[in-house]
Amino acid sequence: FQCPGCGSSLTVRAKGHTESLACGTCGAIIDITDNNFRILSTFKAQINYEPVIALGTHGRLEDIDYEVIGYLRRRISVDGIHYEWSEYLLFHREQGFRWLVEYNGHWSWVSTLNEPPLVTGYGANSRASFHQHSYRLFQTAEAEVSYVLGEFYWRVQVGERCLISDYIAPPFQLSQERTDKEMVWSRAEYLEPETIQKTFQIAETLPVRIGIGANQPSPYEAQRPKFRRLRWLFLGLLIIGQIIVISLSSNARIHQQTLLFDASTQNKALTSEPFTVSGRTSNIEIRTQTNLNNNWIYLEMTLIERDSGASHTINQEISYYQGIDEGDAWSEGSTEDLAVLSGIPAGTYYLSVEGELAPNSPTVTCTFTFFRDTPSWSNFFFALLALLIFPLIFSWRARAYERARWADSDPIPSSNDEYDSDDDD
Repeated sequence: FQCPGCGSSLTVRAKGHTESLACGTCGAIIDITDNNFRILSTFKAQINYEPVIALGTHGRLEDIDYEVIGYLRRRISVDGIHYEWSEYLLFHREQGFRWLVEYNGHWSWVSTLNEPPLVTGYGANSRASFHQHSYRLFQTAEAEVSYVLGEFYWRVQVGERCLISDYIAPPFQLSQERTDKEMVWSRAEYLEPETIQKTFQIAETLPVRIGIGANQPSPYEAQRPKFRRLRWLFLGLLIIGQIIVISLSSNARIHQQTLLFDASTQNKALTSEPFTVSGRTSNIEIRTQTNLNNNWIYLEMTLIERDSGASHTINQEISYYQGIDEGDAWSEGSTEDLAVLSGIPAGTYYLSVEGELAPNSPTVTCTFTFFRDTPSWSNFFFALLALLIFPLIFSWRARAYERARWADSDPIPSSNDEYDSDDDD
C-alpha cells in the first residue's frame, strides 16, 4: 500500500501479527490494523539510518527461516552522552517474533520469556536466576526509542521510554524492560559477527567490534578445560620423569676423606687420596661435615682429574653458632654443607682444599664424602614452579578480561566477585 503521509510504497510482511509500520521516507508511523491506514504519529529523524540487515532479508537461525520486518534504534544517556544500539525485529509465521540486537559490533539473539526469572538481592548484589543459571546485574538505565523503520507488534513511537535492567551470565543475558503499564523479560545469547554475516548473506562489512560485549563469552573460559587437562598431563609426565631419574640414579658413595684445618694450614692446599669415578658422565655430590661450634670456615675446593688435569672449583662457607639467651637455647647456621658438580666424566680424581679460618680458631675437622650419580631435584622443582606460574598468568589475564567487561557497568564487582568461574586449582 501507499504511505498516507508521503505516498511511498510500503509492504506489510507480517499481516495479522503486527500493529504499526514506520515509513522510512516521511517518518509517519501508521496503524496497519486500521482499514484506512491511520497515521498514529510522525517523527523527524536527524539521520536516516540504513539497517545493516535490510528489511525483507531472510536468515536461518535455530533451524528456522526468519524474515527481518522491523528496525529500531534505542539510546541511553549517561552524563549527557548518548549511547545508541540497533534492534532488528524478525518474524516467522509459527515461531513468532525474535530480535537481533547490535551494539558496538556485538550481536545478540533475543527471545521474549513467558515466565519471569527470580530476582534476588539489591544493587550490585542483585542476581536473576533462570533455568539453573545465575545472572549478575550489569546495568540499569532508562532507554528511549530514537528511530523506527518497518513493522512492529505494538504501536511503536519515537521517544517512548522504558527502564532496562540487564543481567549477564556470558554468553547469555537477561533483560527486564519496565514501564508504568507492563514489565517484559527477554533472554539473549551472544552471536559472533561471522554468524550474522553468513546467516543473512551480508556482502558489506559489519560494524567493527569495539571493546568487550556485556554477554560476550570470555575466550579464557573456553580454554579453561583444555588448559586444566594439559596442566595435569604435564604434571603427571613430570612426576613420572622424576621417578625414572631417581630409579636410574646409582647414588653410590665412592670416597670419604677427613682433613684437619688450623693456623698451620692457612693459605695451604690440602689434598685427598685419589679415588676412581667410573660409569657414564654424571654429577658428583660432595657432602661436608665439620665439628664447628661458634665458629666458621671458608673452603675453596677443586676437584682435579689426575691424568688430564681437568678441574672443577666450588666454594663453601660453613658457620654454626649456638647459645642460651634468657634461658632459651638458640642456634644459627649448620655444621655441614653440600655441593654438586655436574657433568663429571669417568676418571681418577682427587680433591684439593684451601681452608680459611677465623683468627685464633681451634682446629676444624672436615669430613668430605663423595657420591656419584645422585638424583637431582632442582630441575623437577623448576618445572613444577613453571607449572604453577602458568595458571597464575592465565588467571590474571582472565581477570583482566572481566575487568574490561565490567568497566562500563553500573555495579562495579568486588575483587571476590570479579571472576565467578572456578580458579585453576
